[in-house]
Amino acid sequence: MKQRISTWLDNEQHLAYVILAPSLTLLLGFAYYPAFQSFKFSMLRYNLKMPNRIKFNGFDNYIYVLKDPVFIASVLRVLYFMVIATAGVMLISLAISLVLNQKFKGRGILRAIVIIPWALPPVVNGHLWKWIFNGDYGALNGLLLQLGIIDDYHFWLNNSFVALNLAVFLFVWRYAPFVTILFLGVLQSVPGQLYEAAKVDGAGVFRQFYYITMASLSRIGGIAVILTLIASFNVFDGIYALMEFSESTKTPMIYNYELTFEMGRFGRGSAMAYLVGFFLFFLTLIYIRTSFKKDKI
Repeated sequence: MKQRISTWLDNEQHLAYVILAPSLTLLLGFAYYPAFQSFKFSMLRYNLKMPNRIKFNGFDNYIYVLKDPVFIASVLRVLYFMVIATAGVMLISLAISLVLNQKFKGRGILRAIVIIPWALPPVVNGHLWKWIFNGDYGALNGLLLQLGIIDDYHFWLNNSFVALNLAVFLFVWRYAPFVTILFLGVLQSVPGQLYEAAKVDGAGVFRQFYYITMASLSRIGGIAVILTLIASFNVFDGIYALMEFSESTKTPMIYNYELTFEMGRFGRGSAMAYLVGFFLFFLTLIYIRTSFKKDKI
């Protein structure tokens, strides 16, 4: 029997099946099966609070979600969030990476400090800034009061527009270090001879920046933009820690959580999850195409 198994495993294809079997089993059990169950729920009128009234309703849940004014408002809100957050992350990451690419004393310490926001868990970041923005005893109010900028404490998180932009700031604060590392890795690989040759040819600082620095960062920059868009669309824990379930910062992910786990509407929640999944799948396709695109020579 052992000889037969050994002979069977001598085949590379059979050995590959054996090695992949545990991973495939876990993938099917914890990823694809729940996804199939979720799709089945999306075709049902499934309210957890009324388990005896479950029935098939086709694509009614999808139609309901697409017409839901709360969902539409959350999509518009997250689109604004994505645009502002992505622009902020790209600009700040580019500036920091350019500084960290220079040679100066304490550069290693500064690099370690920059990565701290990314290393901290999102919930910790959220509670940290929630304390800073607190209207009763927040550090921001105390600082602005001492500087004479304000005369009284402000409840920053009570203003819907301000709260949304503070949530954007929290995302930029946490995600910019990750993109900074990507940019810095590329900048350190650019040969110094290119800049020296550009100087000899009479190229100024701005031409060197555009034709060498930005050209080197163009590909990784595209990947970073798509990754940031995906991350900003999926933002949940940081906003939840900062504002919990506030209407002013309600994104599709937060609304999906409310609809599914607080209201118990598994059918509509599953339909919303698939609609969100289709959008993220589209962004992922762009990311894959950008990642494997060959550089033009």
